[in-house]
Amino acid sequence: MARPLHFYRPGKRFPAFSVTGERCELQCDHCRGRYLRGMRAVSSPDQLISEARDLAASGGEGLLLSGGCDARGRVPLGPFLGAVREIKGTTDLAVNLHPGLVDAALARELLASGADVFSVDILQDRRTIAERLHLDASPDDYRRTLELLAPGKVVPHVCVGLQSEEGERRTLDLLSGASISALVVLGLMAPFPGGAEASTERLVRFVREAVRRVDAPVLLGCMRPRGRPEAEVEMIEAGIAGVVNPSPAAAERARSSGYEIIERQACCALHL
Repeated sequence: MARPLHFYRPGKRFPAFSVTGERCELQCDHCRGRYLRGMRAVSSPDQLISEARDLAASGGEGLLLSGGCDARGRVPLGPFLGAVREIKGTTDLAVNLHPGLVDAALARELLASGADVFSVDILQDRRTIAERLHLDASPDDYRRTLELLAPGKVVPHVCVGLQSEEGERRTLDLLSGASISALVVLGLMAPFPGGAEASTERLVRFVREAVRRVDAPVLLGCMRPRGRPEAEVEMIEAGIAGVVNPSPAAAERARSSGYEIIERQACCALHL
């Protein structure tokens, strides 16, 4: 029986919304807010509900609700959680929340929102957190966030190359024993001052180790170096469960190799 392989192509049917527009207090070295520019800004819960209703009426699959972080590493989703409950109660849209770091009180509110999944960035390198994310937090804060939102609905995201390789190993140590729905692996798209080079080879090595150690589907996310379809093929052959926007060459290779291709116009964090 052919192994299933998901190709995720979110596009217009699964848009990303930012509750802060292009604003982010942290201004992490690898981003500095530029990834927020590709999201739709929502300034109020009513606007989010209106956008969601339009999306549902046009045949949309769901949405990502994210934004820039405050100084504590949190995305200010709190005022929008009532809107998320209404969206989940009145539409068939899937909702993926990206909350940043959470404490117990915020975790309870997030879980009560009815969101389908929580995407959380995970790091285990104290120096990276302080110097590259400009955040007064510790690896334990990320561990706690994971624990508070698990089990069943949390999908950690790991950006290979952002932290040290030792930090990446500690991250896999953490995730190998965690109750998670899936793991999304990302990669630096470009070098930044003081950071690692964007390395496809390092990304492939991490994916191989993640597939071996993590008891959950491993997915290749949207933020990663491009132009190396042979690396995508290597990661598919290593056992990943899905790829966001695969290159045409890698997609054709997977089809010709006999994988059962499942196409979804949704965010890979919704992997089932």
